Amino acid sequence: MKFIIKKFLISCFIIVCFSNMLMSMDIGAYLSPKFIFEIEDSGIKKENSSKNIQNIYAGAGLAIGYNFDIFHKYSTVRVEFEYLYRHPAAGNVYINGIAMQEHSFLAAAYYDFYFWYVNYNNADSARSLINDGKRPMMSVYAGFLIGAELDTYIINNSFDYNGLFKTSSYYNKSQFIYGFGGGLAFHITPLISIDLGYRIILNTKVQSNHDIVASVRFNF
Repeated sequence: MKFIIKKFLISCFIIVCFSNMLMSMDIGAYLSPKFIFEIEDSGIKKENSSKNIQNIYAGAGLAIGYNFDIFHKYSTVRVEFEYLYRHPAAGNVYINGIAMQEHSFLAAAYYDFYFWYVNYNNADSARSLINDGKRPMMSVYAGFLIGAELDTYIINNSFDYNGLFKTSSYYNKSQFIYGFGGGLAFHITPLISIDLGYRIILNTKVQSNHDIVASVRFNF
């Protein structure tokens, strides 16, 4: 977990340095490091209960997107592609008894509803010109996600035969996933936004994952 947090902070630092080198003109693109906390349906029934056991995952990743609000005041639609890695908690249970590491690849489309505008007179900014010298400070958003999940694990088998040998067995399983999500965004500066969101992700077995996602969006 500490390694994931370090990678997340390093990614934020690099992107901030990069964004400061760009011109003030907004071009609609953005990069977004993300941190996720997930509650996943394990598919295993609890004893003396009709409900399934819930597994816990935490992880991080990166999204790249494009915001169409630079073209028109009411074209507040953005699309993005994200990769997220999820690491299992120690107390999780699995059908095969082996801890799974999860990777997700998702394409998403969101609609943003902006409110609470402040003055932002910037002749190089499309957002400023479209909004009569103002820019939004907050927004709520909702969207649809679709993509794939890859579950992986490695088993190390050690045995002694005239010395110590070790073999590894690799497992990879992919599945189609889709979901719905929404959240609240705080547009701290014209270049930096902070997102707090929730989404529900479903797979082909109609098992649901509940995600809480925090991210920093660097707008260009």
